[in-house]
Amino acid sequence: MKYGWKYSSKLVLGTTLVGVLLAGCSGKNNENGKANENENVGGQTSQNEGAASTGEQLSYSLYAPAMTTPINLDGPITQEVMKKSGLHWDKVEIGNGGDLSQQINLKLAAGSFPDAIILPSDSLVWSRLINEKKLLPLDDYFTNPDAYPNLAKIDKRIIDYWRASDGHIYFVPSAYEPVIDNPSAWQGNAQGLWVQNTILKKAGMTTDDLRTIDGFEKYLSAIKDFKDDKGRNIIPLSLGGENFAGLEIVMSMFGVRSTDNGYNEQADGTVVPDYKLPGFKSAFQWLNHLDLNGLLDPETSFQKKDLFKEKVNNLRYGAMLFGGWDNPNVTTLKNHNIPEAITYNELEKKGFPDGWFYPTELPTMKDVKLAQYANYNPFGTNGAGISAKAKDPDQIMKGLDWMQTNEAFVLMEYGPESSGAYKMENGAAVENYDVFRGPKFWGGDNGGMASVTQYGFWWWKNLASVGSSHIKTMESPWPAYNAMLYKAEEINHKQGTFGLTPKAARIKPTIGGAVEKYGPVQNDIRMKYYAKMLLAKNDADFQTAYDQFLNEMKVRGHDEETITEFNKEYQAYSDTPAGKITVDIKQTLPRNVYSDKPAIIGE
Repeated sequence: MKYGWKYSSKLVLGTTLVGVLLAGCSGKNNENGKANENENVGGQTSQNEGAASTGEQLSYSLYAPAMTTPINLDGPITQEVMKKSGLHWDKVEIGNGGDLSQQINLKLAAGSFPDAIILPSDSLVWSRLINEKKLLPLDDYFTNPDAYPNLAKIDKRIIDYWRASDGHIYFVPSAYEPVIDNPSAWQGNAQGLWVQNTILKKAGMTTDDLRTIDGFEKYLSAIKDFKDDKGRNIIPLSLGGENFAGLEIVMSMFGVRSTDNGYNEQADGTVVPDYKLPGFKSAFQWLNHLDLNGLLDPETSFQKKDLFKEKVNNLRYGAMLFGGWDNPNVTTLKNHNIPEAITYNELEKKGFPDGWFYPTELPTMKDVKLAQYANYNPFGTNGAGISAKAKDPDQIMKGLDWMQTNEAFVLMEYGPESSGAYKMENGAAVENYDVFRGPKFWGGDNGGMASVTQYGFWWWKNLASVGSSHIKTMESPWPAYNAMLYKAEEINHKQGTFGLTPKAARIKPTIGGAVEKYGPVQNDIRMKYYAKMLLAKNDADFQTAYDQFLNEMKVRGHDEETITEFNKEYQAYSDTPAGKITVDIKQTLPRNVYSDKPAIIGE
């Protein structure tokens, strides 16, 4: 057999594996887990196979209601994971793709609670299970390095982040960053300003000319009457797809954070919603000014994403303030008969094709600090809880301790080395592309998920694992179109729009409270009046729409109640261990983006 060793393990953002992980997963037993290919692992202690806490080897049941891909317990990789961890699962039940709360209701009503359960870390279902005393507090397992060395190595900030209101931790997080202050340089934040190279050059300008809002507007005005190769007018600026997708970036330029729930933390310790800040009105006045002067896509206020993507791929825009991911660069490569896999280095030497979009710094204003919109969440995606009535919780936790190791991650990702999906070289995992993307792994039927079921790779990382960023892996140079996404995140770091998810964005609304009740109403009001403000015919019309917006938020949206309630929750959260967490990212682990040769990452 001829092996096609390809130096590429940690998802170079290629469409193949991204599509596999983000597409709807299906099967007979279990899946929907949030696998994060931007994760980390480093420094965990690898042990021998997990020894039971008693002399007896017990069998356990596992329930994963958020997952819809089943797992074959006789699969070779599954069997190896059970052998190495010392955990034998005799029953694994998955979900039906429906509402988690309803599934849990049925499970509890039937009186059959499993030995262990996997849920999304931020699910409100955890609170119910805790209140009904279905789960075992796990605090002691994270403070016993002699018996559980790898659980004890989990950063205390991660444990504190997931503590329940009673002060205990009830699940083992997975897919977390093992070194919070030294994460991967790639966290998937490609938002920002993207500009078409051909149009910028034709305007006789450079990216340096776009550094201020005045300079950016001069560029938009200069290209207003440009035509594309089909004789259609170039649309100077887009805000992305539907529902004002790029508004958070515009708001950032005016010093307002509008992502997530839109609350902005103030110097006095309170939080106010974005629309209560003067920058909010200024941002919409600017957008209205652009619209009146023909500089903004007139369909911004109502278009659907498919219409936006059609215009993007036909190079209708001169610039975009948006999320970055729907840029047309793959289509542009195809249209110029350039291989999609061409590296950034190769394409730069060859010359970027006409119509190429690349990110550049956001325009700024004097004395206005850009607001954060690119968030960093190092705390994990799933959690594994243990039943208060589990037969031998120490044995389960011993197995989950082993699953925090680098050895476990590689096994759960690729299977044993004998599977042929990878080999170890200079201490790094080197993926065999032909095998790992072949029919027994991700290239199989049903997008590879049938292979997940049959063999057992990837699935078990949803139960317990660290993130991948500190696992040594040999990575191929990134394709040029993905390098642009990486460059956008570099700009976000440089301009200060990247950071730990703010406290205000981490707070869940009180069940039955004003925020939960009126949040959907407020969102409908926003969509209606965003369009009215953007499309106002003159300053007076704009002021009328703005005043009506504020009145609607007050009367129909009950914003006085929601703001009061949210501030109360914010203050309470600020006093918890999770609310006191800070992160100081001194450096990040680079990816192999700009070279022509494979390189080891994760160190």
